Amino acid sequence: MNYKLLETFAVLTKTLNVTKTAEKLYLSQSTVSYRLKALEDELGVMLVERDRGFKNIKLTAHGKAFMSIALDWENINDKIKNFSSFSSLKTVSIGVVDSVNNYLFSNIYKEIFNNPYVQLTIKTQHTDEIYEQIAARIIDVGFVLHHIPINQIECKQILDEKMVLVTKCTHLGNSKSVDPQKLNPEKQIFLNWGDQYLKWHNKYFQQELNPKLVTDSTLLSFDLLDQDSWLIVPLSAAHSLKEKFRDIYIVPFNENPPHRAIYMITNKTPLYSNREAIEDFKALVDKHMDAHRIWQDNQ
Repeated sequence: MNYKLLETFAVLTKTLNVTKTAEKLYLSQSTVSYRLKALEDELGVMLVERDRGFKNIKLTAHGKAFMSIALDWENINDKIKNFSSFSSLKTVSIGVVDSVNNYLFSNIYKEIFNNPYVQLTIKTQHTDEIYEQIAARIIDVGFVLHHIPINQIECKQILDEKMVLVTKCTHLGNSKSVDPQKLNPEKQIFLNWGDQYLKWHNKYFQQELNPKLVTDSTLLSFDLLDQDSWLIVPLSAAHSLKEKFRDIYIVPFNENPPHRAIYMITNKTPLYSNREAIEDFKALVDKHMDAHRIWQDNQ
């Protein structure tokens, strides 16, 4: 039996109208009538009662009995289509450090979210965890802040971000730039941005003076920022905060901290079934990082 005949009858049982059925299937009314007659001829029974000149129809007893068969066929056909789509689904799992995940990758996630053929699993993890899971091929792609030489892991720097001061203090906020030596370290909310950053930090701030708070969560540091405190974060995180809280200031340094480097890592021998999806995802990341570099240069 021609599936188009079943499809037409299944829609007709819902609309009970030839014109509406034709519109839903993008057919002419004569084609709908032809298919209905062909189905009746094949089954050897009348399925609908027709009134000349009227587009509305009524199902006969045979039509009502066959309706359940046609709707069952429609349901099975939908499942076949969904199965076909699922079999072509690309899956990628990634591990990302907190500050990259929350403030730099949102546009990447939005683009993937709108792609029905890609399924993305995101894990927020520490750098060491990400390296371990990439080596074990538990996740496909990792984004970390440090390069750790490991034989089976491929590492590529994808971005270096400017670091800026964030504060609610009007006195600091109205400055064109800030001298790190004039900042009060006891008002600092401290985040560790790596070895090079620590060298720069220790050059300007006495180690015996404790920061106001030490945390490894950028999100938490934003929540705790008050009128007297300050912190140093990547430019992307600072602008994300500015969009939510208008009373903060973003100020560059006259003696700049080292840029925050971000690395993309993958296993040199990924699972064969995931290779195409991994390469597509890496290309998407490269595209967005190119756009971010242009944005950063214009700030």
